[in-house]
Amino acid sequence: MHSSQSIRHRGFTLLELLAVIATIATLAALLLPILGKAKIKAQRTNCLSNLRQLGIAWLMYKDDNNDLLAESYPGSLDVWVKGDMSNPAEAGNANLIRQGKLYAYNQNVALYHCPADQGVQNAGKTIPTLRSYSMNCFMGARDRSVGLVPATADGYVPFYSFCYEMPRPSQLWVLLDEDERSINDGFFVTDPTAQIWFDFPATSPRRHNYSFVLVFADGHSDVWHARDPRTLKVSQNLTEQPGNIDLARLASASVTRK
Repeated sequence: MHSSQSIRHRGFTLLELLAVIATIATLAALLLPILGKAKIKAQRTNCLSNLRQLGIAWLMYKDDNNDLLAESYPGSLDVWVKGDMSNPAEAGNANLIRQGKLYAYNQNVALYHCPADQGVQNAGKTIPTLRSYSMNCFMGARDRSVGLVPATADGYVPFYSFCYEMPRPSQLWVLLDEDERSINDGFFVTDPTAQIWFDFPATSPRRHNYSFVLVFADGHSDVWHARDPRTLKVSQNLTEQPGNIDLARLASASVTRK
């Protein structure tokens, strides 16, 4: 029988402790990228759900108005949403979202915000915003005295007033996830000649890892990934990138020729 004095409790040596710490650090290094990808995927799924529901609201609006489309131009009385996200006084004003024509069909302000959107930069500060999505500038009628928007749209349909005017609704997008460095009003301007980014969709690692969500006129939604390396360098509006395949792809899905 062993005496109590012969029983010794042995602790970790410094070498063993360092080995345990190194093992934990290695496991953490392996798991963090996986967790990061899982977070990005979850945010993208949430964003996709938001735009799908807004797309349904858009379809319900036109069904209730004899195929007339909700308007995208910010000066219109029947605009789909109000508020300029580059204006600190409006960026967090939920009433401006509620005043939009689509809100009545799904009364949830949270649907207008991408979970990966951290807000816009203003005077060196991050201003939280309530809206991350914008509408195709060719969707919805507007006063013809406004003229062409953009000026490069000569030769293209100036805008679609009714859904039946679209030759291919499944190939024309209505709403998309706009980059926080680009977003202002709810009117997303695309150059149909694909020479310049007037506005640009979400294009950053934190916004779905260089991808963005769109919803189309037939109600389906999709995730588009950046394919052209130059797209990753876009950081401000009015960036000229002729020949960019991502810009060309978005342009071809924005409007048709006359």
